[in-house]
Amino acid sequence: MKNKLFNILLYIFLLNSINIFSLDNDIKEIEPIESIYSDENSSVSVENNEKTISENSYQENYKSKNSNIISTNKDLKTNKKEEDDREDKFEEITDRTNRITALGSAMGAVDLSKTPANKFRVGAGIGHSAKNQAVAVGIGYAPTERLRLNTKISTTTNSTKSNRSNGISIGASYDLDW
Repeated sequence: MKNKLFNILLYIFLLNSINIFSLDNDIKEIEPIESIYSDENSSVSVENNEKTISENSYQENYKSKNSNIISTNKDLKTNKKEEDDREDKFEEITDRTNRITALGSAMGAVDLSKTPANKFRVGAGIGHSAKNQAVAVGIGYAPTERLRLNTKISTTTNSTKSNRSNGISIGASYDLDW
């Protein structure tokens, strides 16, 4: 067991000393065999080629990173715009829901259920929901003791003309002897 452990440690040490596992990110070009046996001018040109290749790869890498940054920034701007559009739509839906709730509250405040037979009844009501106000008016008629008819209309009061909401309801009820 000690022999195996020693062999493993020796192997790791030798690998590290040979520097196979280099942490350098630059990959260097190996000189061809011909340049070793040629004159000094050839080896100088190899070094110049190496520098040129290194500079070109650096510039290409730099341009690539810049284009990636630019496209990422464009994507972020597009996503931000889409997010803002969604927020605007969400606020619009919330506002419409609150206006409709105010309309329903105003109509609910108009009570026409106790209209006597052969009589008309008029009512009015107001409703409020999250900064939205509405008013409603209604009229009811009972042609018989058991049958009642009514209609109501409502509108929001604090909305602009383009955002104004209106509502109308028509109803009938009949009393059963159950």
